[in-house]
Amino acid sequence: MRQILASIYILSGFAYASFLRGNAVEVDFLDPLGKSALASPRPGHYNGWGTFDQLIDHSNPGLGTFKQRYWYGTQYWKGPGSPVVLVNSGERSAEGTDRVYLSDALLPGLFAKEIGAAVILMEHRYWGRSSPFNTLTSENLKYLTLDNSLRDITNFAQTWVPDFDPSGTSSPQRAPWIYTGGSYAGALASWLASLYPGIFWAYHGSSSVVQNIDNFWQYHRPIQEATPQNCSRDLNEVIDYIDNTLLNGSEDEKLFLKARFKLEELQDADFAAAIASGPWLWQRTHFSDQRNKGFNKYHKFCDYIENSASWLTWTVPGPSGVGLKKALEGYARWFTQIYLPSYCEREAGYGGWKGRFNTGCFDSLNASNPAYHDLKVNNWANRQWNWMLCNEPFKWWQNGAPEGTRTIVSRLLDNEYWESLCPLYFPEGGYGIQRNMTVERINQWTGGWAVHPIKRLLESNGQFDPWRDATVSAVDRPGGPMASTPDHPVILIAGGVHCSDYYKRDWDNNPEVKRTVDREIGIMRRWVRDFYEHGGGASAHPNQQTGGQTQSNGQAKGQTSGQAFGQMLGQIGDLQR
Repeated sequence: MRQILASIYILSGFAYASFLRGNAVEVDFLDPLGKSALASPRPGHYNGWGTFDQLIDHSNPGLGTFKQRYWYGTQYWKGPGSPVVLVNSGERSAEGTDRVYLSDALLPGLFAKEIGAAVILMEHRYWGRSSPFNTLTSENLKYLTLDNSLRDITNFAQTWVPDFDPSGTSSPQRAPWIYTGGSYAGALASWLASLYPGIFWAYHGSSSVVQNIDNFWQYHRPIQEATPQNCSRDLNEVIDYIDNTLLNGSEDEKLFLKARFKLEELQDADFAAAIASGPWLWQRTHFSDQRNKGFNKYHKFCDYIENSASWLTWTVPGPSGVGLKKALEGYARWFTQIYLPSYCEREAGYGGWKGRFNTGCFDSLNASNPAYHDLKVNNWANRQWNWMLCNEPFKWWQNGAPEGTRTIVSRLLDNEYWESLCPLYFPEGGYGIQRNMTVERINQWTGGWAVHPIKRLLESNGQFDPWRDATVSAVDRPGGPMASTPDHPVILIAGGVHCSDYYKRDWDNNPEVKRTVDREIGIMRRWVRDFYEHGGGASAHPNQQTGGQTQSNGQAKGQTSGQAFGQMLGQIGDLQR
């Protein structure tokens, strides 16, 4: 989630600098349409797509509807009354991702394969072709709220008639619906379970960022824990030196420092955000990187810090590192040789961002930056996600660590910096921070780390996920990381990063991830079997209260096929430990 431009994907998964594009919390895709992404080809007649008439504002139905896209796959579906797996694409367009989501190359498709389910991909409101408006002004964005996003999902589940089963036997009352998501979309699982129970039978969230945090300096703590000691130590020394220069140095000293990174045109905090692109690479690390490429981009960054990036260099520095002078030289070399060249031109292509060493996309404090004036739905800076950071407000500002705590990004990255960007994005105002809304308010509503008691909620988190400390596995959570229970299993993946269990390429390359996925499949099989064996339907949901329409226990027509399917699952066996 690199924030607002330097923070997203989302829960958007990009490793971009500055507020214009950030480390969001979204699920990461590599080669989403390429051959490497698919486990096996799927005949086209098993798949389809359509649009659903979704309410613009669930609190004011009179405003009308917009078209919300969905895709479905039935290659694993066992027929009427069989389970349905629903996944939300989160804070990004779902365009071109259906082939992956609906296959067993990602966890939603694997769940469907293992429990005989149909799998549905639902595009999030305001992204892709599911936006009520073509122009994203503040006035038009006001219906992009967490509550509307949650109610989109419940409304779809309750009222959509599946193209593949118009008989009604695949409704949530008569078949077990499972919601799954990763990162922000994973947090939707917890929030659906606690705020709108009684619709989905079971929930799964990978790296679910359930706690909203304003000063989220802890984003960098798991990165430091995973970083080789020499690189971490040298990074800390470099950042301390940079901060001292920016805060206490002369104008000539600051200009000389920025020029080493070819960033002399940037203001101090924008410079600090731009070079934080190195540590922010960690979020997109995968277990498959080492096997497929021999390295990952973050470790290559560390190799530059340690002056060991050349194939001619065979000496690995010891735990104490190479010291400030060499580390600073290596950092600047990495940024100017690897990261910066053609980055702005390649990533966005705005007219003024041409040239190999153009720095326009890092110029976040400049109100004339074209990214702030790009109001298209398919905009470069993910304006929609920045609205949610500023409006809910999710915040999650990825700041430098407090004084006295080692840091790998500048302490010039603080709440004041990130929040100064909100009015640049939304000069018309109307967003939550401007109205004195706080993360405490949203955590009180959702439950945050506490999570309201709910049955059949499965969460998986990564030991080294930068977002770990916004999940229930956070080390700062009151009472410590949440303990796992049969009703609410919580799995911490040893060595795991962001949504590690979501990708076939990771469970194929790491035994710990494979064990986690096998366990998750076992849990889902058991819960699905429970639906058929114990009646399922709305009456079996505990604490049903605020979840939309009242449901009846309409099991009679689908009971026989459902029980038979449950028996089949029992024969497959339960993989849970």
